[in-house]
Amino acid sequence: MNRPSDFIFEDITAQSRQKKLSHDFIALASDLLPLWDIALMLLSPFITNYVYRMLIAPADFDIHLWTNYEKQALASAIIAPFILGDRRFGADAARRQISLLIQAHSARFVKFIGVVLAVGFATRSLDSLPRGWALIWLGTSFFFTLSTRILLAQHLKHLEYRGVLSQAIAIVGAGPIADRLIRHLLQSQPGKIELLGVFDDRASRNDGRMFIPKGTVNDLLELGKSRTIDWILVAIPSTADDRVLEIVHTLKTLAVPVGLCPESVGLKLPNHIINYVGDGLPVTMLADRPIRYWDAVVKRAEDLLLGGIITLLLLPLLAVVAVMVKLDSPGPVIFKQRRHASNNSEFFIYKFRSMRWQPENSEKLVQTQRVDDRITRLGNFLRKTSIDELPQLFNVLRGEMSLVGPRPHAVNMRTEERLGHEIVDTYAHRHRVKPGITGWSQVNGSRGATDTVEQLRRRVELDLYYVEHWSLYLDLKILLMTFTTVIWGRNAF
Repeated sequence: MNRPSDFIFEDITAQSRQKKLSHDFIALASDLLPLWDIALMLLSPFITNYVYRMLIAPADFDIHLWTNYEKQALASAIIAPFILGDRRFGADAARRQISLLIQAHSARFVKFIGVVLAVGFATRSLDSLPRGWALIWLGTSFFFTLSTRILLAQHLKHLEYRGVLSQAIAIVGAGPIADRLIRHLLQSQPGKIELLGVFDDRASRNDGRMFIPKGTVNDLLELGKSRTIDWILVAIPSTADDRVLEIVHTLKTLAVPVGLCPESVGLKLPNHIINYVGDGLPVTMLADRPIRYWDAVVKRAEDLLLGGIITLLLLPLLAVVAVMVKLDSPGPVIFKQRRHASNNSEFFIYKFRSMRWQPENSEKLVQTQRVDDRITRLGNFLRKTSIDELPQLFNVLRGEMSLVGPRPHAVNMRTEERLGHEIVDTYAHRHRVKPGITGWSQVNGSRGATDTVEQLRRRVELDLYYVEHWSLYLDLKILLMTFTTVIWGRNAF
């Protein structure tokens, strides 16, 4: 007979192969509903006007009165999202019965009608509105807004049935709390929770736990490089302050929400609980994605829009530089090197080759010095002007980098013969966001090689400031400041 841990986690590998959508998809779908309501409320009067003329067509219908109808529709479109909106729609739609969804929306629409009538009578804007036209308009608006919710709910049900919206959850800490947590998740959300396993550095201890750890916290970090994790739940006593802080410090290298599971799973906790997992399981937020929901959408749109425009504008320059590099010295035009990416994963960064090509030493990492015999004459100019970095625009369009973010360091790069995480314990926290072509460090004087411990500490400090204070305004500010920094060419070699 299999142990419970073997039974639960034996099919995880097969589930992992299935393409999944981020659970943020549900939140974004809910946020789009108010915008869709506005569009439908603006469209409804046009359809109502057509239906009224075709079916009723009273002789006293005055086409000039359409201006009043338009004002009424515009006012209603502004009011609708505040009354018809449901912040829990996305979270509840997939498991709510259609009859209950119709009942909830009907109740909200009745309130909407009451507000519209109250405002209309108070402003006398309904005096010239034919009763038949008003009934068709309200009926059409109700049908459109309800149909949208039913279709979206059905689509979410379908996605959840296929398993693409299941939440992938990893649990840190084996013991009684983890046992109760796993049972609660499996009972409350059967088939909708993908348990990635229990991870504990103290796997050798036997304290009567029911579910055996499948790895250590470092194994969880490695798992985060290859697949999406929606939640990491820490299932250890909150009184173990030092251990909780140590675990969170380690897990913050991943851009994954980290929650502290309550010791009494299933009981309501005080108001300081700010998020819920699965079927209403409350957790205390200990760490979160730095850039999430609409911020992540804005960030990616910024990369695609600005990155695409800049790439198109610079294509002639890129072509000319490529030819010059080829003619200047033998070797490939593009230099590729493994760099750290988000969540401690790795990718190949693109640069115009600025050094003499040495295939036998291409994997050996030696930081560039201010006076370096390996740099070609053309390469010296490319590095001082940062033109050698321009091929990274393709890394941005591929989604491996952003225009703005912490500069990606080479894998196994050393400062004073030590790796970065050996010098600064928060070094890996800079990998919680995508690396960038430019960043807050670069526009604040920390550009180029990090030869000393102090230079590395300063770089990490500036990078973490960016991670914790990201905004679209900050990105645009950095892009503008980058132009000045490149012109002066400080610390570039």
